[in-house]
Amino acid sequence: MSNPLYRPRGGAVSLIDNLPEYRQCLRDYDNPGDFVAFDTERACGIRYLDRAYLVQAKAERSPLVLLDPIALGDLSDFGARCQGATWVLHAAKEDLECMDWVGLHAPRLFDTQIAAKLLGFEQVGLGALTEDVLGVKLAKNHTRENWSCRPLKQSWLDYAALDVDYLVDLALALRSRLEEAGRWEWACQEFAFALAHFRRPHDSEPWRHLKGAGRARSGFQLGVLRELFVQRDELARAADLAPVRVLPNRDLVDLALNVPRSYQDLAQRPFMANRQLRRYSRRWWQAIKQVRALDSAQLPLRSGPRELHTVTSVSAWEKIDSRRAELYRLLRADVSCWANKNQVWAEYALSPAACRRVAAY
Repeated sequence: MSNPLYRPRGGAVSLIDNLPEYRQCLRDYDNPGDFVAFDTERACGIRYLDRAYLVQAKAERSPLVLLDPIALGDLSDFGARCQGATWVLHAAKEDLECMDWVGLHAPRLFDTQIAAKLLGFEQVGLGALTEDVLGVKLAKNHTRENWSCRPLKQSWLDYAALDVDYLVDLALALRSRLEEAGRWEWACQEFAFALAHFRRPHDSEPWRHLKGAGRARSGFQLGVLRELFVQRDELARAADLAPVRVLPNRDLVDLALNVPRSYQDLAQRPFMANRQLRRYSRRWWQAIKQVRALDSAQLPLRSGPRELHTVTSVSAWEKIDSRRAELYRLLRADVSCWANKNQVWAEYALSPAACRRVAAY
């Protein structure tokens, strides 16, 4: 087995975080070629917004660059340089959304993970694919860093650069295989769909979707759940922290299901042993008191019966409609059989959501 690479092919790449270097970067990308690889590094689970704190790019005819959106702000002029190219990303959905915020709007997409799934690869992570298809093993030693901090260590920058260094090569190799398999048109359709649907739909009641929230039975419990969620979100936004760092989801739901009767009762909860979490304890108690003061008309209603096609558990289908549950099982089995026979991931034969809709109606 080959040793993993810790640096891109051209050696270490510096972070572009000032206007003179950025202007030179724009000149370098005057004619990037037909493909430009992109990736981002975020601070998921650390910062409030899932925004890009580093943007990596490498084109067929232009050098690998690392752009600092914190220092440079809007990158739309860089995006404009690349509008004639197809943008290559791996597992593009999250990257496309945070790139959108800094002015980078893909004109066309090639998603190497989608391509790999259409070709039936079992392992579709970037590292596994690069090694399998290109024979290049990438080091994956900085996957959980806080990319919002500055300065960024050179070892982190080297890791980030590797994520785009071979991405165009990988896309070209996968395209050749897709064409040989007669699946290039499939891929083009899936790329276009992914590009058109990467934005998350608005959710007017996100608190209902916390794990365990479905166990809330009374309007009062639901009211506490809603108010704690809103208060936590306000605190997280103000502090630029991921909400779970202000109050973990499991503790928020537990407070709603087992509402403290007094501040002393609240102070005994296990999460209060953590000093960082304990500092907001008065805010949680005030939120609970606010809900106690509401009348029943001001409390949220329990959600009505869910439409069958929105239920993902087969066992739940069995309780609601055993006949359709059996149809759902048979349909999933047929899709899985076809997918295995044709060496393609089942989600691209017929998506789970589509299977549920067909069986439900």
